[in-house]
Amino acid sequence: MSGNTIFRTALLALSIADLLLLSGCGGNAGGSSSGPPVESVVSVSINPAPPISIRPGEEVPIAATVINGSSGVVVEWSCLPADVCGTFSPGSTSSNAPTTYTAPSLLLPGGYVTITATYLNNSLKNASVKTVISGQASNETLKGQYALFLTSPTGNRGTASLGGSITLDGNGNVEGGVVDIISPGVLDLEDAILPTSANPPPNTSEYAVDALGRGTLTVRTAQGQTLGFSIALTSPAHALLAEIDGNPGSGTLDLQQQPGGSFSASQIAGAYSFTMTGTAQTNAATKVSFGGMFTTDGVATLTNGLLDSNTAGVMSRSSFGGTFSGPDSNGRGMMQLSVGKTFIYYIISAKALRVFEADSSNLMGGSAYPQGGSGIFVANECVYQHSGWSANGLTIAAGEFNVPEGDTPISGGISDANMGGTPALFEKGIAVTGSWGGNVPTLTLVDAAGSSTFNLYVVDLSIDILDPNNSGPNFNPGAAGNALMLHTDGNINGTGLLFEREDQAVSRFQAGHAIQLRNSTINNSAADEVDLAGVVSGDGSASFVSGLADYDRDVPSSSVAVLNASVTGAFVPDASHVRHYTGSITIPTPTFAGAYPFIPSSATTFSVSYYRISAAETFVLQTDSSANSSGFLFFQQFP
Repeated sequence: MSGNTIFRTALLALSIADLLLLSGCGGNAGGSSSGPPVESVVSVSINPAPPISIRPGEEVPIAATVINGSSGVVVEWSCLPADVCGTFSPGSTSSNAPTTYTAPSLLLPGGYVTITATYLNNSLKNASVKTVISGQASNETLKGQYALFLTSPTGNRGTASLGGSITLDGNGNVEGGVVDIISPGVLDLEDAILPTSANPPPNTSEYAVDALGRGTLTVRTAQGQTLGFSIALTSPAHALLAEIDGNPGSGTLDLQQQPGGSFSASQIAGAYSFTMTGTAQTNAATKVSFGGMFTTDGVATLTNGLLDSNTAGVMSRSSFGGTFSGPDSNGRGMMQLSVGKTFIYYIISAKALRVFEADSSNLMGGSAYPQGGSGIFVANECVYQHSGWSANGLTIAAGEFNVPEGDTPISGGISDANMGGTPALFEKGIAVTGSWGGNVPTLTLVDAAGSSTFNLYVVDLSIDILDPNNSGPNFNPGAAGNALMLHTDGNINGTGLLFEREDQAVSRFQAGHAIQLRNSTINNSAADEVDLAGVVSGDGSASFVSGLADYDRDVPSSSVAVLNASVTGAFVPDASHVRHYTGSITIPTPTFAGAYPFIPSSATTFSVSYYRISAAETFVLQTDSSANSSGFLFFQQFP
């Protein structure tokens, strides 16, 4: 699912002229020229271009425009990968004349087709566009063993994390699994997931997925938990989740990789970076954030451990070693740290672990990723997001900035922040300044959330932090590195993500996207959280249309989740910042009895900023005072 920039109206007008018109050549009675040669440059563009996503076997009209070309048949159509990318009828056309492109009947490796219109008189003059050959989703799209990971910073369980592993059969049935709930309100460890049975719903585990990639998952456990989730699939290996059982939370579902058919300790080898968030076990009001690193030998030993802890704004650092157990059939294992902590982990793959602390000290949840080297951050463009607890409540910020030659200071950025409260406090369009430094890299950042300092923990640039299974053409790795962030000052207690990207724009939103939003309406005296998952379609111009989503809220008066709520939106590119868009999202309150609003005010439309991490992944942040919402948009691709 991820990727390269995808172009809708196309490309190129290019190279030097292939036609020199000499005024009066051979035509003047006196043989004299009326002036110097006039050069006319030929350009080629594809408009209309194919949609960003096409079903197998679908027929779509496309055309090429040739400026300053000869008359008659001037363009020849071709595509890649050769011989399997589809057909054109006719194969050659005149300027602005349509041809019909027929997509291949079978999906291709990587899913992409490149369509090219080439000027017949000069093959250097051409235009190309990319499109995705994507199928529809179904129950069969979810088949295999998946890692569950959800968090709920302001829900009725307190600051909670949920982790687990679940096996789905591709036909709507759950075959088993295990779940851990880590929270002040509920501590439920290694609770077995019951397989699908003949009991009527919701008294059995089951799932369902429709053609758009929307679905539901119901989980029953041996200890009597009934967990309900709304699913928004991005690919067969990744989905966004929102909990819809009255105990809110949101997170991900990721396919677990088992080389050789089973999990093994050898999948966990090398140096890892990690961050985690949660609370002290004895006092849920004491917020805690971790960042650090460790090295494993792929057998049983942990070495070179570094644990940085922000406990209610007080920083500490500990070195550690330890041991770990090999993963069981659920990809679940234990880490015993020499500093007296016990971590539970779940394997997604060698590229990612979900990690939880469940001991007498803290209740924490987060992720660990391989470091893949120590070199990061050269001159380039960065996109970031960070969140945590401030005096006003949950604070969320996002932005982009440039790293000039020499790495410091950073400049040229823009940021937005929503700092909680009722009404929410927000800042938008604020310049970003700061600097790098330190052996464990550090970042000083002044942005819309104020002045913050961070430790940075490097992540292998080949890893998509947001979708660890993603390595396809939509994945746009950083030119030099990614990093996990830990707040190290007293202003905000939390973590973040930093992505370095090549200095280039990404296309406007097109085709199907999964959307996930969390509205944490909290003012430090009352917890109230709403989590949403669904799908929307970008029109490639300025709007999100045809969106449907489910959401749930942790208030006693809400006996059922809100299902099939309408979602639309708007987006406008920022001419000065290539990865920043502004706009709005509209979620009208449904009219059925018992429905409640996603935004707890008279507003159904709220302002947002979009920060494009890649062509496939976008961070979304609310930028008005009606609530404190944030989340993600992911481009969808199905076999």
